[in-house]
Amino acid sequence: MTEAEAIDIAKKRLGKRSIVLVGLMGCGKSSIGKRLAFKLGLPFIDADEEIERAAAKTINDIFADHGEAHFRDGERKVIARLLRDGPQVLATGGGAYMHPETRQRIREKGVSVWLRADLPVLMRRVMKRDTRPLLRDGNAEATMRKLIESRYPIYAEADMTVDSRDEPHDLAVAEIVNRLAAGGHGSSANAQNPSPSRSVRVELGERSYDVLIANGLLADTGALIKSRLGAVKCGIVTDANVARHHLATLEDSLKAEGLFAGSVVMTPGEATKSFRDLAELSERLLEMGLERGDLIVPLGGGVIGDLAGFAAGILRRGVRFVQIPTSLLAQVDSSVGGKTGINTPQGKNLIGVFHQPSLVIADTAVLTTLPPRQMRAGYAEVAKYGLLGDAKFFSWLETNWPSVFGNNGPALTHAIETSVAAKARIVARDETETGDRALLNLGHTFGHAFEAWTGYSDKLLHGEGIAIGMCLAFRLSEELGVCSHGRAERVEAHFKAVGLPTKISDIPQPGADAGELQRLMGQDKKVKGGKLAFILARDIGDSYVSRDVPPETVRGFLTREIAR
Repeated sequence: MTEAEAIDIAKKRLGKRSIVLVGLMGCGKSSIGKRLAFKLGLPFIDADEEIERAAAKTINDIFADHGEAHFRDGERKVIARLLRDGPQVLATGGGAYMHPETRQRIREKGVSVWLRADLPVLMRRVMKRDTRPLLRDGNAEATMRKLIESRYPIYAEADMTVDSRDEPHDLAVAEIVNRLAAGGHGSSANAQNPSPSRSVRVELGERSYDVLIANGLLADTGALIKSRLGAVKCGIVTDANVARHHLATLEDSLKAEGLFAGSVVMTPGEATKSFRDLAELSERLLEMGLERGDLIVPLGGGVIGDLAGFAAGILRRGVRFVQIPTSLLAQVDSSVGGKTGINTPQGKNLIGVFHQPSLVIADTAVLTTLPPRQMRAGYAEVAKYGLLGDAKFFSWLETNWPSVFGNNGPALTHAIETSVAAKARIVARDETETGDRALLNLGHTFGHAFEAWTGYSDKLLHGEGIAIGMCLAFRLSEELGVCSHGRAERVEAHFKAVGLPTKISDIPQPGADAGELQRLMGQDKKVKGGKLAFILARDIGDSYVSRDVPPETVRGFLTREIAR
Protein backbone atom coordinates (compact mmCIF):
# COMPACT_ATOMS: atom_id res chain seq x y z
CA MET A 1 0.00 0.00 0.00
CA THR A 2 1.10 3.60 -0.48
CA GLU A 3 2.18 5.81 2.41
CA ALA A 4 -1.06 7.81 2.17
CA GLU A 5 -3.12 4.63 2.28
CA ALA A 6 -1.18 3.33 5.29
CA ILE A 7 -1.68 6.61 7.16
CA ASP A 8 -5.40 6.60 6.43
CA ILE A 9 -5.84 3.00 7.60
CA ALA A 10 -3.68 3.57 10.69
CA LYS A 11 -5.79 6.56 11.75
CA LYS A 12 -9.00 4.55 11.31
CA ARG A 13 -7.62 1.70 13.40
CA LEU A 14 -6.56 4.11 16.14
CA GLY A 15 -9.99 5.68 16.41
CA LYS A 16 -10.13 7.70 19.61
CA ARG A 17 -7.04 6.12 21.13
CA SER A 18 -3.62 7.71 21.52
CA ILE A 19 -0.19 6.41 20.58
CA VAL A 20 1.96 6.27 23.71
CA LEU A 21 5.74 6.06 23.24
CA VAL A 22 7.68 4.37 26.03
CA GLY A 23 11.37 3.59 26.52
CA LEU A 24 14.55 4.73 28.17
CA MET A 25 15.97 8.23 27.96
CA GLY A 26 17.72 8.66 24.64
CA CYS A 27 15.57 6.18 22.72
CA GLY A 28 14.14 8.96 20.54
CA LYS A 29 10.63 9.38 21.93
CA SER A 30 10.48 13.13 21.29
CA SER A 31 12.09 13.13 17.85
CA ILE A 32 10.18 10.11 16.58
CA GLY A 33 7.00 11.26 18.32
CA LYS A 34 6.99 14.66 16.63
CA ARG A 35 7.51 13.11 13.21
CA LEU A 36 4.84 10.47 13.84
CA ALA A 37 2.32 13.07 15.04
CA PHE A 38 2.95 15.16 11.93
CA LYS A 39 2.39 12.17 9.66
CA LEU A 40 -0.87 11.25 11.34
CA GLY A 41 -2.13 14.80 11.79
CA LEU A 42 -2.28 14.44 15.57
CA PRO A 43 -1.02 16.68 18.37
CA PHE A 44 2.29 15.74 19.98
CA ILE A 45 2.53 15.94 23.76
CA ASP A 46 5.68 15.45 25.84
CA ALA A 47 4.64 14.27 29.32
CA ASP A 48 7.82 15.63 30.93
CA GLU A 49 7.12 19.12 29.54
CA GLU A 50 3.56 18.93 30.89
CA ILE A 51 4.88 17.94 34.31
CA GLU A 52 7.29 20.86 34.35
CA ARG A 53 4.49 23.20 33.28
CA ALA A 54 2.18 21.93 36.02
CA ALA A 55 4.86 22.14 38.72
CA ALA A 56 6.41 25.38 37.43
CA LYS A 57 9.77 23.65 37.95
CA THR A 58 12.22 21.67 35.88
CA ILE A 59 12.33 17.92 36.39
CA ASN A 60 15.82 18.28 37.85
CA ASP A 61 14.45 20.72 40.43
CA ILE A 62 11.52 18.43 41.26
CA PHE A 63 13.94 15.56 41.89
CA ALA A 64 16.24 17.79 43.96
CA ASP A 65 13.50 19.45 46.02
CA HIS A 66 11.05 16.58 46.54
CA GLY A 67 12.66 13.31 45.50
CA GLU A 68 11.85 10.74 42.85
CA ALA A 69 8.76 9.34 44.63
CA HIS A 70 7.06 12.74 44.53
CA PHE A 71 7.94 13.12 40.85
CA ARG A 72 6.55 9.66 39.97
CA ASP A 73 3.27 10.41 41.71
CA GLY A 74 2.88 13.66 39.77
CA GLU A 75 3.89 11.91 36.56
CA ARG A 76 1.18 9.27 37.05
CA LYS A 77 -1.49 11.92 37.55
CA VAL A 78 -0.40 14.00 34.55
CA ILE A 79 -0.37 11.00 32.20
CA ALA A 80 -3.84 9.94 33.42
CA ARG A 81 -5.13 13.44 32.60
CA LEU A 82 -3.46 13.56 29.20
CA LEU A 83 -4.93 10.20 28.19
CA ARG A 84 -8.41 11.63 28.71
CA ASP A 85 -7.79 14.33 26.10
CA GLY A 86 -8.40 12.23 23.00
CA PRO A 87 -6.14 11.04 20.16
CA GLN A 88 -2.55 12.27 20.33
CA VAL A 89 1.03 11.04 20.20
CA LEU A 90 2.24 11.04 23.80
CA ALA A 91 5.92 10.68 24.74
CA THR A 92 6.34 9.47 28.32
CA GLY A 93 9.31 9.62 30.66
CA GLY A 94 11.52 6.57 31.00
CA GLY A 95 10.04 5.49 34.33
CA ALA A 96 6.37 6.21 33.64
CA TYR A 97 5.53 2.82 32.14
CA MET A 98 6.94 1.04 35.20
CA HIS A 99 3.86 2.00 37.24
CA PRO A 100 1.14 -0.72 36.98
CA GLU A 101 -1.68 1.84 37.13
CA THR A 102 -0.15 3.86 34.28
CA ARG A 103 0.30 0.72 32.17
CA GLN A 104 -3.33 -0.18 32.70
CA ARG A 105 -4.52 3.30 31.74
CA ILE A 106 -2.40 3.15 28.58
CA ARG A 107 -3.89 -0.24 27.69
CA GLU A 108 -7.38 1.22 28.06
CA LYS A 109 -6.79 4.49 26.21
CA GLY A 110 -3.98 3.91 23.75
CA VAL A 111 -1.56 1.82 21.77
CA SER A 112 1.84 1.59 23.47
CA VAL A 113 5.03 1.56 21.39
CA TRP A 114 8.35 0.64 23.01
CA LEU A 115 11.32 2.29 21.27
CA ARG A 116 14.04 -0.21 22.09
CA ALA A 117 17.69 0.80 21.68
CA ASP A 118 21.11 -0.75 22.32
CA LEU A 119 23.20 0.61 25.19
CA PRO A 120 25.83 2.29 22.94
CA VAL A 121 23.09 4.12 21.04
CA LEU A 122 21.48 5.34 24.25
CA MET A 123 24.79 6.51 25.73
CA ARG A 124 25.80 8.44 22.61
CA ARG A 125 22.50 10.30 22.72
CA VAL A 126 22.09 11.03 26.44
CA MET A 127 25.67 12.11 27.07
CA LYS A 128 25.15 15.07 24.77
CA ARG A 129 22.96 16.57 27.50
CA ASP A 130 23.23 17.14 31.22
CA THR A 131 19.52 17.24 32.03
CA ARG A 132 19.02 13.59 33.02
CA PRO A 133 18.64 13.40 36.81
CA LEU A 134 19.17 9.64 37.01
CA LEU A 135 22.54 9.93 35.23
CA ARG A 136 24.05 12.93 36.98
CA ASP A 137 25.81 11.06 39.75
CA GLY A 138 28.28 8.16 39.54
CA ASN A 139 28.94 5.98 36.53
CA ALA A 140 26.36 6.92 33.90
CA GLU A 141 26.92 3.78 31.78
CA ALA A 142 26.58 1.47 34.80
CA THR A 143 23.37 3.26 35.77
CA MET A 144 22.01 2.87 32.25
CA ARG A 145 22.83 -0.86 32.28
CA LYS A 146 20.87 -1.28 35.50
CA LEU A 147 17.93 0.61 34.01
CA ILE A 148 17.99 -1.67 30.96
CA GLU A 149 17.99 -4.79 33.13
CA SER A 150 15.12 -3.60 35.32
CA ARG A 151 12.95 -1.83 32.76
CA TYR A 152 13.25 -3.75 29.49
CA PRO A 153 11.22 -6.75 30.74
CA ILE A 154 8.40 -4.31 31.66
CA TYR A 155 8.67 -2.28 28.46
CA ALA A 156 8.23 -5.58 26.62
CA GLU A 157 4.58 -5.57 27.70
CA ALA A 158 3.97 -2.73 25.23
CA ASP A 159 1.70 -3.41 22.26
CA MET A 160 4.50 -2.86 19.77
CA THR A 161 8.30 -2.94 19.88
CA VAL A 162 10.29 -0.86 17.38
CA ASP A 163 14.09 -0.74 17.32
CA SER A 164 15.54 2.77 17.55
CA ARG A 165 18.87 2.69 15.73
CA ASP A 166 21.43 5.16 14.45
CA GLU A 167 19.49 5.78 11.28
CA PRO A 168 16.94 8.38 10.15
CA HIS A 169 14.02 8.45 12.57
CA ASP A 170 11.65 8.58 9.63
CA LEU A 171 12.32 4.84 9.18
CA ALA A 172 10.99 4.12 12.67
CA VAL A 173 7.99 6.36 11.97
CA ALA A 174 7.24 4.48 8.76
CA GLU A 175 7.48 1.15 10.60
CA ILE A 176 5.02 2.30 13.27
CA VAL A 177 2.53 3.58 10.69
CA ASN A 178 2.76 0.41 8.59
CA ARG A 179 2.29 -1.85 11.58
CA LEU A 180 -0.66 0.17 12.82
CA ALA A 181 -2.20 -0.10 9.35
CA ALA A 182 -1.59 -3.85 9.29
CA GLY A 183 -3.11 -4.28 12.74
CA GLY A 184 0.28 -5.39 14.11
CA HIS A 185 -0.29 -4.38 17.71
CA GLY A 186 -2.05 -5.72 20.75
CA SER A 187 -5.14 -3.50 20.72
CA SER A 188 -8.73 -4.70 20.79
CA ALA A 189 -8.89 -4.08 17.07
CA ASN A 190 -6.51 -7.00 16.64
CA ALA A 191 -7.73 -9.42 19.27
CA GLN A 192 -5.47 -12.41 18.58
CA ASN A 193 -3.77 -14.75 21.00
CA PRO A 194 -0.59 -12.74 21.65
CA SER A 195 1.64 -15.83 21.68
CA PRO A 196 0.05 -19.04 20.40
CA SER A 197 1.49 -22.34 21.61
CA ARG A 198 3.13 -24.61 19.05
CA SER A 199 4.86 -28.00 19.12
CA VAL A 200 7.16 -29.37 16.41
CA ARG A 201 8.20 -33.04 16.38
CA VAL A 202 11.72 -34.01 15.35
CA GLU A 203 11.28 -37.56 14.01
CA LEU A 204 14.33 -39.69 14.78
CA GLY A 205 12.85 -43.03 15.74
CA GLU A 206 13.54 -43.89 19.38
CA ARG A 207 15.37 -40.57 19.79
CA SER A 208 12.48 -38.40 18.57
CA TYR A 209 11.66 -35.33 20.63
CA ASP A 210 9.42 -32.28 20.70
CA VAL A 211 10.24 -28.61 20.36
CA LEU A 212 7.73 -26.65 22.45
CA ILE A 213 7.17 -23.01 21.48
CA ALA A 214 5.06 -20.67 23.63
CA ASN A 215 5.08 -17.61 25.87
CA GLY A 216 5.86 -18.29 29.53
CA LEU A 217 7.17 -21.87 29.32
CA LEU A 218 10.23 -21.23 31.48
CA ALA A 219 8.23 -21.14 34.70
CA ASP A 220 6.62 -24.48 33.77
CA THR A 221 9.88 -26.27 32.95
CA GLY A 222 9.94 -28.38 36.10
CA ALA A 223 6.46 -29.74 35.51
CA LEU A 224 7.15 -30.31 31.80
CA ILE A 225 10.33 -32.27 32.49
CA LYS A 226 8.81 -34.33 35.27
CA SER A 227 5.74 -35.28 33.23
CA ARG A 228 7.77 -36.22 30.14
CA LEU A 229 11.12 -37.46 31.45
CA GLY A 230 10.47 -38.50 35.05
CA ALA A 231 11.73 -37.47 38.48
CA VAL A 232 15.34 -36.83 37.47
CA LYS A 233 18.10 -34.60 38.81
CA CYS A 234 18.74 -31.54 36.62
CA GLY A 235 21.99 -29.59 36.39
CA ILE A 236 21.56 -26.15 34.81
CA VAL A 237 24.28 -24.62 32.62
CA THR A 238 23.96 -20.93 31.74
CA ASP A 239 26.03 -17.77 31.36
CA ALA A 240 26.21 -14.64 33.50
CA ASN A 241 24.09 -12.52 31.14
CA VAL A 242 21.21 -15.00 30.95
CA ALA A 243 21.48 -15.81 34.66
CA ARG A 244 20.65 -12.22 35.63
CA HIS A 245 17.32 -12.39 33.83
CA HIS A 246 16.15 -16.01 33.90
CA LEU A 247 18.14 -18.35 36.16
CA ALA A 248 16.02 -17.78 39.28
CA THR A 249 12.81 -18.60 37.39
CA LEU A 250 14.22 -21.89 36.12
CA GLU A 251 15.74 -22.86 39.46
CA ASP A 252 12.43 -22.20 41.25
CA SER A 253 10.54 -24.26 38.70
CA LEU A 254 12.87 -27.24 39.11
CA LYS A 255 12.95 -26.93 42.91
CA ALA A 256 9.16 -26.95 43.02
CA GLU A 257 9.20 -30.42 41.44
CA GLY A 258 12.20 -31.71 43.43
CA LEU A 259 14.44 -31.87 40.33
CA PHE A 260 17.12 -29.24 41.01
CA ALA A 261 20.72 -30.49 41.38
CA GLY A 262 22.67 -27.25 40.91
CA SER A 263 23.68 -24.52 38.47
CA VAL A 264 26.89 -23.64 36.65
CA VAL A 265 27.27 -20.06 35.41
CA MET A 266 29.79 -19.66 32.59
CA THR A 267 31.46 -16.57 31.12
CA PRO A 268 29.40 -15.15 28.22
CA GLY A 269 30.81 -15.18 24.71
CA GLU A 270 32.00 -17.42 21.90
CA ALA A 271 35.41 -17.85 23.56
CA THR A 272 33.76 -20.06 26.20
CA LYS A 273 33.37 -22.83 23.60
CA SER A 274 36.85 -24.12 24.38
CA PHE A 275 38.62 -27.23 25.72
CA ARG A 276 39.41 -25.34 28.93
CA ASP A 277 35.82 -24.44 29.66
CA LEU A 278 34.55 -27.86 28.57
CA ALA A 279 36.86 -29.51 31.11
CA GLU A 280 35.80 -27.16 33.90
CA LEU A 281 32.11 -27.62 33.10
CA SER A 282 32.39 -31.41 32.96
CA GLU A 283 34.04 -31.55 36.37
CA ARG A 284 31.42 -29.30 37.97
CA LEU A 285 28.59 -31.37 36.51
CA LEU A 286 30.16 -34.55 37.86
CA GLU A 287 30.43 -32.88 41.27
CA MET A 288 26.62 -32.49 41.22
CA GLY A 289 26.36 -36.28 41.19
CA LEU A 290 24.51 -36.43 37.89
CA GLU A 291 24.01 -40.00 36.71
CA ARG A 292 23.42 -41.30 33.21
CA GLY A 293 19.63 -41.16 33.62
CA ASP A 294 19.67 -37.54 34.83
CA LEU A 295 19.56 -34.32 32.81
CA ILE A 296 21.82 -31.45 31.87
CA VAL A 297 19.75 -28.31 31.14
CA PRO A 298 21.47 -25.68 28.99
CA LEU A 299 19.79 -22.29 29.52
CA GLY A 300 21.21 -19.82 27.00
CA GLY A 301 22.06 -19.08 23.41
CA GLY A 302 24.02 -21.10 20.90
CA VAL A 303 27.29 -21.01 22.85
CA ILE A 304 25.80 -22.51 26.00
CA GLY A 305 23.70 -24.99 24.04
CA ASP A 306 26.69 -26.22 22.02
CA LEU A 307 29.04 -26.41 25.01
CA ALA A 308 26.63 -28.01 27.48
CA GLY A 309 25.26 -30.33 24.81
CA PHE A 310 28.80 -31.52 24.08
CA ALA A 311 29.40 -32.06 27.80
CA ALA A 312 26.19 -34.10 27.94
CA GLY A 313 27.36 -36.19 24.99
CA ILE A 314 30.64 -37.19 26.64
CA LEU A 315 29.75 -37.17 30.36
CA ARG A 316 29.46 -40.80 31.55
CA ARG A 317 29.49 -41.66 27.81
CA GLY A 318 26.19 -39.89 27.30
CA VAL A 319 23.75 -38.05 29.57
CA ARG A 320 20.37 -36.76 28.45
CA PHE A 321 19.82 -33.03 28.11
CA VAL A 322 16.96 -30.56 27.63
CA GLN A 323 17.66 -27.44 25.59
CA ILE A 324 16.17 -24.14 26.81
CA PRO A 325 17.32 -21.64 24.14
CA THR A 326 17.17 -17.99 25.16
CA SER A 327 18.19 -16.32 21.88
CA LEU A 328 16.27 -16.23 18.61
CA LEU A 329 19.22 -17.86 16.84
CA ALA A 330 19.24 -20.75 19.30
CA GLN A 331 15.45 -21.17 19.22
CA VAL A 332 15.29 -21.49 15.44
CA ASP A 333 18.58 -23.27 14.75
CA SER A 334 21.29 -24.39 17.16
CA SER A 335 19.03 -25.98 19.80
CA VAL A 336 17.48 -28.35 17.24
CA GLY A 337 19.28 -31.18 15.48
CA GLY A 338 21.82 -32.46 17.99
CA LYS A 339 24.96 -30.68 16.78
CA THR A 340 27.21 -29.91 19.75
CA GLY A 341 30.80 -28.79 19.92
CA ILE A 342 33.55 -26.34 20.71
CA ASN A 343 35.85 -24.07 18.71
CA THR A 344 39.59 -24.32 18.13
CA PRO A 345 42.10 -21.87 16.63
CA GLN A 346 41.75 -23.83 13.38
CA GLY A 347 38.03 -23.13 13.05
CA LYS A 348 34.53 -23.17 14.49
CA ASN A 349 32.81 -26.31 15.84
CA LEU A 350 35.58 -28.62 14.63
CA ILE A 351 35.43 -30.71 17.83
CA GLY A 352 32.06 -32.13 18.84
CA VAL A 353 29.49 -34.92 18.65
CA PHE A 354 25.98 -35.44 17.37
CA HIS A 355 23.92 -35.78 20.55
CA GLN A 356 20.18 -35.16 20.32
CA PRO A 357 18.30 -33.42 23.16
CA SER A 358 15.37 -35.13 24.84
CA LEU A 359 13.25 -31.98 24.69
CA VAL A 360 13.55 -28.35 23.54
CA ILE A 361 11.63 -25.65 25.44
CA ALA A 362 11.48 -22.37 23.50
CA ASP A 363 9.90 -19.65 25.64
CA THR A 364 9.28 -16.65 23.39
CA ALA A 365 8.97 -14.37 26.44
CA VAL A 366 12.71 -14.63 27.18
CA LEU A 367 13.48 -12.98 23.83
CA THR A 368 12.17 -9.66 25.17
CA THR A 369 15.39 -9.26 27.18
CA LEU A 370 17.62 -9.75 24.12
CA PRO A 371 19.58 -6.72 22.90
CA PRO A 372 18.30 -5.64 19.46
CA ARG A 373 21.61 -6.57 17.84
CA GLN A 374 21.30 -10.15 19.10
CA MET A 375 17.71 -10.33 17.88
CA ARG A 376 18.75 -9.18 14.41
CA ALA A 377 21.59 -11.70 14.34
CA GLY A 378 19.16 -14.49 15.16
CA TYR A 379 16.83 -13.29 12.44
CA ALA A 380 19.51 -14.12 9.85
CA GLU A 381 18.98 -17.81 10.62
CA VAL A 382 15.21 -17.35 10.26
CA ALA A 383 15.68 -15.83 6.81
CA LYS A 384 18.03 -18.68 5.92
CA TYR A 385 15.19 -21.18 5.94
CA GLY A 386 13.29 -19.13 3.40
CA LEU A 387 16.34 -18.64 1.20
CA LEU A 388 17.41 -22.28 1.12
CA GLY A 389 14.05 -23.96 0.56
CA ASP A 390 10.89 -21.90 1.09
CA ALA A 391 10.43 -18.93 -1.23
CA LYS A 392 6.94 -18.22 0.12
CA PHE A 393 8.30 -17.95 3.66
CA PHE A 394 10.99 -15.49 2.53
CA SER A 395 8.34 -13.38 0.78
CA TRP A 396 6.29 -13.47 3.99
CA LEU A 397 9.34 -12.28 5.94
CA GLU A 398 9.91 -9.38 3.51
CA THR A 399 6.42 -8.12 4.37
CA ASN A 400 6.11 -9.13 8.01
CA TRP A 401 9.61 -8.82 9.47
CA PRO A 402 8.70 -5.76 11.61
CA SER A 403 6.04 -7.86 13.35
CA VAL A 404 8.54 -10.67 13.92
CA PHE A 405 10.61 -8.14 15.85
CA GLY A 406 7.45 -6.77 17.49
CA ASN A 407 6.34 -7.57 20.97
CA ASN A 408 6.26 -11.36 21.22
CA GLY A 409 3.21 -11.82 19.02
CA PRO A 410 1.88 -14.36 16.51
CA ALA A 411 4.34 -13.35 13.78
CA LEU A 412 7.30 -14.24 16.00
CA THR A 413 5.78 -17.60 16.92
CA HIS A 414 5.05 -18.32 13.25
CA ALA A 415 8.63 -17.48 12.25
CA ILE A 416 10.08 -19.74 14.94
CA GLU A 417 7.70 -22.61 14.20
CA THR A 418 8.30 -22.44 10.43
CA SER A 419 12.08 -22.37 10.91
CA VAL A 420 12.10 -25.25 13.40
CA ALA A 421 9.78 -27.35 11.22
CA ALA A 422 12.05 -26.80 8.21
CA LYS A 423 15.12 -27.86 10.15
CA ALA A 424 13.29 -30.84 11.71
CA ARG A 425 12.40 -32.19 8.27
CA ILE A 426 15.99 -31.97 7.07
CA VAL A 427 17.43 -33.48 10.27
CA ALA A 428 14.97 -36.38 10.07
CA ARG A 429 16.28 -37.16 6.56
CA ASP A 430 19.98 -36.63 7.30
CA GLU A 431 20.85 -36.58 11.00
CA THR A 432 24.65 -36.64 10.69
CA GLU A 433 25.06 -34.35 7.68
CA THR A 434 26.06 -36.92 5.07
CA GLY A 435 23.59 -35.50 2.53
CA ASP A 436 21.19 -32.58 2.25
CA ARG A 437 21.58 -31.43 5.87
CA ALA A 438 24.55 -29.52 4.49
CA LEU A 439 21.97 -27.13 2.97
CA LEU A 440 21.50 -25.72 6.47
CA ASN A 441 24.99 -24.24 6.08
CA LEU A 442 23.89 -21.68 3.49
CA GLY A 443 26.26 -18.76 4.03
CA HIS A 444 28.22 -20.61 6.72
CA THR A 445 31.35 -21.48 4.71
CA PHE A 446 31.94 -17.75 4.31
CA GLY A 447 30.46 -16.76 7.68
CA HIS A 448 32.55 -19.12 9.80
CA ALA A 449 35.70 -17.84 8.11
CA PHE A 450 34.71 -14.26 8.96
CA GLU A 451 34.14 -15.27 12.59
CA ALA A 452 37.56 -16.92 12.79
CA TRP A 453 39.17 -13.87 11.14
CA THR A 454 37.65 -11.57 13.79
CA GLY A 455 38.72 -13.90 16.61
CA TYR A 456 35.18 -14.99 17.55
CA SER A 457 34.72 -11.58 19.14
CA ASP A 458 31.90 -9.06 19.50
CA LYS A 459 33.10 -7.43 16.29
CA LEU A 460 30.98 -9.96 14.43
CA LEU A 461 28.14 -12.02 15.87
CA HIS A 462 27.45 -15.43 14.35
CA GLY A 463 24.22 -14.34 12.70
CA GLU A 464 25.89 -11.24 11.28
CA GLY A 465 28.62 -13.36 9.71
CA ILE A 466 25.99 -15.70 8.26
CA ALA A 467 24.02 -12.75 6.84
CA ILE A 468 27.11 -11.56 4.99
CA GLY A 469 27.85 -15.13 3.97
CA MET A 470 24.39 -15.63 2.48
CA CYS A 471 24.69 -12.41 0.49
CA LEU A 472 28.05 -13.65 -0.83
CA ALA A 473 26.59 -17.06 -1.63
CA PHE A 474 23.89 -15.47 -3.80
CA ARG A 475 26.37 -13.08 -5.44
CA LEU A 476 28.73 -15.99 -6.19
CA SER A 477 25.81 -17.99 -7.59
CA GLU A 478 24.96 -15.12 -9.92
CA GLU A 479 28.59 -14.76 -11.03
CA LEU A 480 28.72 -18.48 -11.79
CA GLY A 481 25.57 -18.14 -13.89
CA VAL A 482 23.51 -20.61 -11.85
CA CYS A 483 21.20 -18.04 -10.26
CA SER A 484 18.87 -15.55 -11.93
CA HIS A 485 20.09 -11.96 -11.92
CA GLY A 486 18.65 -9.72 -9.20
CA ARG A 487 18.21 -12.36 -6.51
CA ALA A 488 21.35 -11.32 -4.64
CA GLU A 489 20.19 -7.70 -4.71
CA ARG A 490 16.83 -8.74 -3.25
CA VAL A 491 18.50 -10.67 -0.40
CA GLU A 492 20.85 -7.76 0.33
CA ALA A 493 17.98 -5.24 0.33
CA HIS A 494 16.04 -7.29 2.87
CA PHE A 495 18.99 -7.70 5.21
CA LYS A 496 19.78 -3.99 4.99
CA ALA A 497 16.16 -3.16 5.89
CA VAL A 498 16.42 -5.38 8.95
CA GLY A 499 19.74 -3.80 9.96
CA LEU A 500 22.10 -6.69 9.17
CA PRO A 501 25.51 -6.36 7.49
CA THR A 502 25.69 -7.53 3.87
CA LYS A 503 29.34 -7.24 2.76
CA ILE A 504 32.85 -7.83 4.08
CA SER A 505 33.53 -4.10 4.47
CA ASP A 506 30.65 -3.94 6.99
CA ILE A 507 32.81 -5.92 9.43
CA PRO A 508 34.55 -3.45 11.80
CA GLN A 509 38.02 -4.91 11.24
CA PRO A 510 40.46 -3.63 8.61
CA GLY A 511 42.90 -5.65 6.57
CA ALA A 512 40.73 -8.33 5.00
CA ASP A 513 42.86 -10.56 2.81
CA ALA A 514 41.45 -12.96 0.22
CA GLY A 515 44.20 -15.52 0.79
CA GLU A 516 43.72 -15.58 4.56
CA LEU A 517 39.94 -15.85 4.27
CA GLN A 518 40.30 -18.69 1.77
CA ARG A 519 42.68 -20.47 4.16
CA LEU A 520 40.15 -20.14 6.99
CA MET A 521 37.39 -21.43 4.72
CA GLY A 522 39.57 -24.49 4.11
CA GLN A 523 39.09 -25.48 7.77
CA ASP A 524 35.34 -25.93 7.19
CA LYS A 525 33.96 -29.27 8.41
CA LYS A 526 32.40 -29.94 5.01
CA VAL A 527 35.74 -29.98 3.19
CA LYS A 528 36.16 -33.35 1.44
CA GLY A 529 39.24 -34.34 -0.53
CA GLY A 530 40.52 -30.81 -0.07
CA LYS A 531 37.50 -29.39 -1.91
CA LEU A 532 35.31 -26.73 -0.34
CA ALA A 533 31.58 -27.33 -0.18
CA PHE A 534 29.57 -24.27 -1.18
CA ILE A 535 25.84 -23.91 -0.75
CA LEU A 536 24.81 -22.18 -3.96
CA ALA A 537 21.39 -20.96 -5.09
CA ARG A 538 19.46 -21.40 -8.29
CA ASP A 539 16.84 -19.01 -6.93
CA ILE A 540 15.40 -17.82 -3.63
CA GLY A 541 14.10 -20.99 -2.01
CA ASP A 542 16.19 -23.30 -4.19
CA SER A 543 19.69 -24.10 -2.91
CA TYR A 544 22.09 -26.97 -3.55
CA VAL A 545 25.54 -28.24 -2.52
CA SER A 546 28.46 -27.80 -4.91
CA ARG A 547 32.11 -28.90 -4.71
CA ASP A 548 32.95 -27.70 -8.20
CA VAL A 549 33.99 -24.09 -7.59
CA PRO A 550 37.70 -23.79 -8.51
CA PRO A 551 40.01 -22.27 -5.85
CA GLU A 552 41.13 -19.52 -8.21
CA THR A 553 37.49 -18.56 -8.77
CA VAL A 554 36.98 -18.34 -5.00
CA ARG A 555 40.13 -16.21 -4.60
CA GLY A 556 39.07 -13.78 -7.33
CA PHE A 557 35.55 -13.56 -5.93
CA LEU A 558 36.81 -12.79 -2.42
CA THR A 559 39.16 -10.14 -3.78
CA ARG A 560 36.25 -8.37 -5.50
CA GLU A 561 34.04 -8.71 -2.43
CA ILE A 562 36.68 -7.18 -0.16
CA ALA A 563 36.75 -4.15 -2.47
CA ARG A 564 32.95 -3.67 -2.41
